[in-house]
Amino acid sequence: MDKSSAIALIQMIIELDDRLINIEDQLRNISDDNEKKNLLIVLGKIIAEIDAGLLRPVVRQYPDLNPDP
Repeated sequence: MDKSSAIALIQMIIELDDRLINIEDQLRNISDDNEKKNLLIVLGKIIAEIDAGLLRPVVRQYPDLNPDP
């Protein structure tokens, strides 16, 4: 991946992270604890996949783009 594509991807991941935080906040308002737990588990898996499958490979190639230095 060229650096300009990597920069664009990192920026999109950062924007997506902001949205995922909003989703988490909304899920935490669910009154049914079992439903809340199950949905938060799914969200956690999504976040882990984004981190492992998108963010980390780019940061390995371009360490200077790491949004969490």
